[in-house]
Amino acid sequence: MIIASMYPCPFDAQDRHEFNSSLIAGNKIYSYEEGKLTSVKNDGTPKFPERSLMLGFKELDIRPNQVEKWVFPTPKDEVNFDNFYLLFSWYFKAYEGDRNDFQKWFDEHVVFIDHQISHASLAVYGSGFSDCAFLCMDGGGDFGDQRGYVFGEFENNNFDVKFESSGIDTIANFHSFLTDAIGFSGDDNGKTSGLASYGQVQPVLKEKLNNLIHTSVENGVKFYRKRFAKTAINISKVKADAYDRTKIFSQFPSDTNILRECIEHLPHDIAATGENILQESVVNLVKLLRKETDKSNIVFSGGLFQNVALNKALLSAGFENVYFPSAPSDSGLSLGAALHIKYRGNQKYKASNILTSYLGVSFSNSEVREVLDRHRLIYSRHKNITKIVAKKLSQGKTVGWFQGRAEFGPRSLGARSLVADPRNMESKEKINQLLKKRDWFMPYAPSILEEAYSDWVQQRHYSPYMQIAFDIKESMRDKVPSAVHVDGSSRVHVVRKSENLLYWNLIDEFKKLTGIPVLLNTSFNRHGIATISTPRQAVEHLLEGCMDLLVIDDYLVEFEENRVVATREDEVEPENKLLKLNSIQRLSVFNSHGTDTQMIKYLDNLSMLLGLDIEMQKDRKIKIFENIFDIEQSQFHLSKLI
Repeated sequence: MIIASMYPCPFDAQDRHEFNSSLIAGNKIYSYEEGKLTSVKNDGTPKFPERSLMLGFKELDIRPNQVEKWVFPTPKDEVNFDNFYLLFSWYFKAYEGDRNDFQKWFDEHVVFIDHQISHASLAVYGSGFSDCAFLCMDGGGDFGDQRGYVFGEFENNNFDVKFESSGIDTIANFHSFLTDAIGFSGDDNGKTSGLASYGQVQPVLKEKLNNLIHTSVENGVKFYRKRFAKTAINISKVKADAYDRTKIFSQFPSDTNILRECIEHLPHDIAATGENILQESVVNLVKLLRKETDKSNIVFSGGLFQNVALNKALLSAGFENVYFPSAPSDSGLSLGAALHIKYRGNQKYKASNILTSYLGVSFSNSEVREVLDRHRLIYSRHKNITKIVAKKLSQGKTVGWFQGRAEFGPRSLGARSLVADPRNMESKEKINQLLKKRDWFMPYAPSILEEAYSDWVQQRHYSPYMQIAFDIKESMRDKVPSAVHVDGSSRVHVVRKSENLLYWNLIDEFKKLTGIPVLLNTSFNRHGIATISTPRQAVEHLLEGCMDLLVIDDYLVEFEENRVVATREDEVEPENKLLKLNSIQRLSVFNSHGTDTQMIKYLDNLSMLLGLDIEMQKDRKIKIFENIFDIEQSQFHLSKLI
């Protein structure tokens, strides 16, 4: 059977994100996110994920009129057959009959699947488990399935939901409110998790926030949420070449009960406290659910489980085996729905191996060469490409690694990756502050050979998707400092030889040169856009200076051979200074939020961090030693003092 699946539905009035599409033709699978092709993060502007779908047809060499089942998320409203007739007859040319016969064809070929069942199906059918419990948690599904919490059991190819609840007051939304309160976009939850490792849990704040949270097996983890005012559109965030709508259509921080509780605390301490609450509440829920099932295996899906620190805690929450899919957020919904249709009702279904993440687009050697020639680049071609690149990496070069089918999901896993030498802390600082221009506190992940990873991590768990943070053994941390976070953890990507032979060979060659079976691995993209997908995007990143050399297929392109650049002085700041600067910048929140009492308490906390005498004077003036400034001036002078 040939199945085509899209998320969201083309005529869904709800504002959605992470558009994606999938195709299944027999045992061949394709799945990809639209934003990686448009370069727009969280792209929600197309009518439907047309580019990713059509590239899927090309990848699997099939046509829309060959599709037997078209799969969409369950809609809120009744189906408008005129809209779908236009879609299938005009756009896809999948239906060639008379308009009067369309509804019969539609009933035979179109299926709708609930949001949370799609989440569960991706996790279950990707896990290799024949029976298991499943837990799905996110911000509240969509208009067609407004559940934000579903727990059930999978057995005999049947999904049995035991507990469920609806609403947007989920623990996932608590984390979004927390992220907003720190000063990030509500969708930048990963930044909160990264910053948390630099902070300390504040007992008083923890008690206040815990009072907003309630946990039960019937409803999951809920929190009392309150937004006091809508935010305006943030025009300053509009950028033509790095368009991120999540940062444009709301200003942050916004006036919520979480901000009001947190405002007097330093940003990294807010993050640490909130992360602690998140982990404790979800782990507590899972331990309660363990008593409700006899299953020893469990799978997790939904946007909440993008949190790698939470996933680490869940490894020891009472279940023998756990699984997190490569795309637990909405970017995995089209494939989850397609897999559900593929296996639904099949009593002979048997669990297979863990689902590969290399399900996206690929490009032929001739297509790659055409792009290189069109840009009039100087390049070389090599049969022993992994040996040559490993040597370049050992010499401190950063490499854009572009090979084979792209990854499905948010992580770069050795198909569209930026890789570097993990032995030198400068690798992280160089990529973070100079090349990718991303937040200094965000950790990087190591790719490590499967044969060696148990020597490096304290928890043994196969992690092919980079979805779990592990504790790196203390004896190993100094060997790969740029790949270990400040708390000693690392979002490890285990590379299996049978899964990605070329990337495995690259790491193995690096090991032969250095004795280290590890490479620093981050997403192949400049700051502000989605992970790149095409050869043209890769070349543009090289010429912009995002890496020292590009390796695409068996071609090697060096930046220095293709660009004459101006000399400039770039400085890399130490992390302790950047932490202080981040806390100083936080002062601006008091221009529009908070009371005088809260501002005084924040200044007390800031004084301790900086080791400076800071006081608040009348009219919200700030006194630093003998000088009195307003907030903006104070930020400037404090920055100079550190």
